[in-house]
Amino acid sequence: MNLPVVRSIRHKLNFILAATTVLALSMAGLALVLFDLRGQLTAMERELVTQADIIGLVSAPALAFDDSKVASENLSVLRAQPNVAAAALFGAKGQLFASFQPADRLGEGVPTRAQPAGVAVDSEWVRVWRPIVSHKDQLGTVYLEARHHLLARALDYLGVLSLIMTGSLAAALLLSNRLQRLLTGPLLAMTDVVRRIREGRDFNLRAARTSDDEIGELVDVFNAMLEELGRRAQTLEHANQALRESEERYRLAVRGSSAGLWDWDIKAKTMFHSPRFRALLGYSEEEFPDLPGSLLEVMHPDDHRTAQRALRGHLSQDLPYQLEARLRLKSGEWRWFLITGMARKDASGRAFRMAGSVIDVTDRKNAEQVLQEANRAKDEFIATLAHELRNPLAPIRTGLEIIKRDADNGPASARARDTMERQLAHMIRLIDDLLDISRINSGKIRLEPSRTRLAAAVESAVEISRPLIESRGHQLQVALPAQGIELMADATRLAQTLGNLLTNAAKYTAPRGHIGLKAWQEGATAVIEVSDDGVGIPADMLEGVFSLFTQVGRTLDRAQGGLGIGLYLVRSLVELHGGSVVAASAGPGLGSVFTVRMPCLLPMAPATALGDGEITASNAQPGLKVLVVDDNVDAAESLATVLQMTGRQTCTVYDGPSVLQAARAFAPDVVLLDIGLPGMSGYDVARQLRADPGLSRSVLIAVTGWGSEEDRRRSHDAGFDEHLTKPVDLGTLDPLLRRLATDPLPRPAA
Repeated sequence: MNLPVVRSIRHKLNFILAATTVLALSMAGLALVLFDLRGQLTAMERELVTQADIIGLVSAPALAFDDSKVASENLSVLRAQPNVAAAALFGAKGQLFASFQPADRLGEGVPTRAQPAGVAVDSEWVRVWRPIVSHKDQLGTVYLEARHHLLARALDYLGVLSLIMTGSLAAALLLSNRLQRLLTGPLLAMTDVVRRIREGRDFNLRAARTSDDEIGELVDVFNAMLEELGRRAQTLEHANQALRESEERYRLAVRGSSAGLWDWDIKAKTMFHSPRFRALLGYSEEEFPDLPGSLLEVMHPDDHRTAQRALRGHLSQDLPYQLEARLRLKSGEWRWFLITGMARKDASGRAFRMAGSVIDVTDRKNAEQVLQEANRAKDEFIATLAHELRNPLAPIRTGLEIIKRDADNGPASARARDTMERQLAHMIRLIDDLLDISRINSGKIRLEPSRTRLAAAVESAVEISRPLIESRGHQLQVALPAQGIELMADATRLAQTLGNLLTNAAKYTAPRGHIGLKAWQEGATAVIEVSDDGVGIPADMLEGVFSLFTQVGRTLDRAQGGLGIGLYLVRSLVELHGGSVVAASAGPGLGSVFTVRMPCLLPMAPATALGDGEITASNAQPGLKVLVVDDNVDAAESLATVLQMTGRQTCTVYDGPSVLQAARAFAPDVVLLDIGLPGMSGYDVARQLRADPGLSRSVLIAVTGWGSEEDRRRSHDAGFDEHLTKPVDLGTLDPLLRRLATDPLPRPAA
């Protein structure tokens, strides 16, 4: 039920009260009227039946003797009944015998024939038919017709009911208006507060609590809600303000930026390109529509694969989406652009939107090309300069040899010759350093690693630096372990590295200073330490001393200062060997220490002190043939060297495709096989070896950096017998090889 459009809650309550009161009183009044009318009608019916029975009783003799006059007189008695409008007696055969119908009581008339016994009621009349029975014989029928006046009676009742309802409703409304104030007062107060807040946005307003019932609790809840709304409105206002400021900064950045923006709706397959984007390329909106394929159409074909690879890596592996590609301008010119972006993903990890920018980097690319060309030109110049400088140095050295062999020259000539030799050697070192720096920067330097004794390299380094050390009166102390240290290194470059460190210490230490070189071994690492008590290094320069053309405390009186490339060359050569070098100093004037760490071979333990995990030639099984396969040449050769030291025969291979041929030629008992090989994975190599009948009895041992259960299962499925993880523990490998030599794994016949 929809209430009429009423804005006031008080009016709504009055309307509800009036409606319910009228409905209740109406239903009660109608029920009373109907009940009364029904009782009145029933009483009239009973009265008429009684009168009909009396008339029939007194008129029975008249019917029996056919005396119509007496019958008429009996009927005239009904004149005393004002409601009776007609009466009649009918004979036994239904014929009219006598009738009565007063002239002042107009009715519908007397029927001509008798009807069956019963009572009939219509909107105005009540008709009664009663049989006249004597000694079980029906003598005739009595008919009575009376006006019941029920409609007039009902109208009178309704009039009275209307007066009662009107008075009751007025009294109820008066009482309701007084009682409603207790209920609607707080509600109207809250409404007024809401109206004032809506007009003035003042969330500090509150409604007053006037009762301790549910309405009072409602007021408290309303006030608490206002307080919460105030806090949220304040937070929202601050957020909106921050958002407006952020949008303003974004618009300012976009207007002031040279970048073009793009927004790709992946699901809708549409892409938005900012006006700046099109302006960079020179296209109109029709020439460069908002479609994902528009960018590829103007991208250089050679850059398509790079762009697709970057996109796949970003969407599948969350790698940064960033690439440089050539785009064709409307003028036909190709320019370089930096394209960056980031994708948004849903809960399932599927990207649904991606946005980013493009920046013209052609000028930077051109500058890089100019720098690269300048760098190449610089390298060529250094190489040419070194070549040209070497030409005059050759006759100078020859002349010195002639002077040296001429015994007639006096002490002054000898001193001059020594000076010239030192300066010549210094110049040669400078030229060699310049060439080495050029080769390192251009990536042309190549190491020639071999099994090298550290003691030999130290001896060469001391010889290189001895003239400078002796000329400045320094004391040099060298401490090497009794058990030699061996490395897989380029002996020449290793001696050059240590010589540069000693020379650097001699340069930056006052005359008659102290220089120390000591070395020791920590597992598979050789540690070399060069120390001095010279000028020291400030804390903020401990890392910077390894930069190119950098010197600490350069002064005019230090003639041996050099070019500032020695330590840069040291770090470069050490890192090429897979090692590291660091500098330490307590501060200026407190000396310095340079520590070099490089991979080395594990030492051989004495046969008389054999312990768990130690390997010696005396307990090795001679003749066991081991094929070592690893793309790391140093790792393969060092492992093969250790195995050779224990009396095993070895062969090394550095890639996957070459293993099968080498295995057929070498016929190994054991294959130590790396998994990550170039050209063919270790799994595929193992399957090849297992498929060759001639190699079916070879034991395959996986040597890899992957050691999970899944990796072990894959290696087993590929045909490996054992799975070892890098770095291989020789204490585990040697017992395994000894066991295989004495008790090889059973193999099925080919």
